[in-house]
Amino acid sequence: MDLQFLSTLFKLILFLPFVLMLIYIFIKYGGGKLQDLQKGKYMKVLDRLPLSKENNILVVKIGEKAYVISSTQGKIEIIFEIPKEDIIKIECSREIPEYHSIKDLICKLKSKKEDKDEETKY
Repeated sequence: MDLQFLSTLFKLILFLPFVLMLIYIFIKYGGGKLQDLQKGKYMKVLDRLPLSKENNILVVKIGEKAYVISSTQGKIEIIFEIPKEDIIKIECSREIPEYHSIKDLICKLKSKKEDKDEETKY
């Protein structure tokens, strides 16, 4: 075998556990921290839907009110205001889950897969 291949294989075996450990740490501790980074003090973009390269539809919360806004190149327009009940639903759906262990994450993923399998049966 080639010496370069063996050195690449050795590096892969050496650094794979390190990368897996970083992924585990990020999943365990990073969810809440990532949410804190995305929070603004007064204004927040709750959701963004790109329609094309320059056109977006945004859900923006300003203070206690939220609006659906269209953003095109050089123009921003408020489409409508969102009722308070819907604002709460949107904010709850945006929360990033924080898992206590990698086992919790795997169980959650398995249950989602089982739910999808049951939906396809019907």
